[in-house]
Amino acid sequence: MKKILIIGSINIDLVINTDILPKLGETVHGKNFMTSYGGKGANQAVAVAKLYGEADMIGAVGSDEFGKLLKANLEANCVRTEGVRVADTNSGVAVITVCGGDNHIILDGGANNAVSPAWIDANTDLIKNADIVIFQLEIPMEAIIYAAKKAKEYGCKVLLNPAPAAKLPEELLSYTDIIIPNEHEAAIITGCENETDALKALWNDGKRTVIVTLGEKGCLYNEGTVLKTQPAFSVKAVDSTAAGDSFIGGYCSAIAEGKSMDEAVRFATAVSAITVSRPGASASIPTRAEAEAFLKANAN
Repeated sequence: MKKILIIGSINIDLVINTDILPKLGETVHGKNFMTSYGGKGANQAVAVAKLYGEADMIGAVGSDEFGKLLKANLEANCVRTEGVRVADTNSGVAVITVCGGDNHIILDGGANNAVSPAWIDANTDLIKNADIVIFQLEIPMEAIIYAAKKAKEYGCKVLLNPAPAAKLPEELLSYTDIIIPNEHEAAIITGCENETDALKALWNDGKRTVIVTLGEKGCLYNEGTVLKTQPAFSVKAVDSTAAGDSFIGGYCSAIAEGKSMDEAVRFATAVSAITVSRPGASASIPTRAEAEAFLKANAN
């Protein structure tokens, strides 16, 4: 069984729903406030564990009560936390406003900023034993580049989810085998507004796998130099939090099992569709049985 390692962020999400977003200086009524477990790294780790059966994670939580809860949630979802340190600071916090099924997020990185090259070195064995290593951009870039370089040295396949969107160092791209941005991130990274142009700007003449997720339009991806599309499944969107993270967990789980590119993308799209139909972050991610039942029900 191939090993999947996630190196990234772990946050507590403070979520409130509203029917209208406030203007500057305005107060509006919200509803259905809840706290949930999030962070792009943690969400992707939980997605892999729910869909694949296990996952390893390198990251950091704070020495506060949130940190205890965050680590316990990972363990409850079969994510191994040997590589999760407890830093002497606050845990990462995301304040999320959900309006019309879309989310608006303000993030305090907190303990995520304590993921350093030294902490990567302390967990070298996790990287050595991994087959696929997943990164996002919610921990320091220095640590991401350092860990990605190590992953390549040890023969791992490197997957990058470039979120939150930022211009990417060429060094990091040189270590990246698979990159999965959404359409907005792809435009920021490449300067190309058209998603096809953005994909081609990233695909390294077809040597790199690029999947551009397009929300309700599905996704665009390449297999070598062949461009392909996968339509989205029709569901009622409730909360798009963790949609991209669950897609990545679904895709990695499928390729780790030896599925074809087309099968892996379709499976990931189904997982994401289920996720957006539920509230919350990691709690909204489906199990393997739920994803397979959904695909069976939507076979046509």
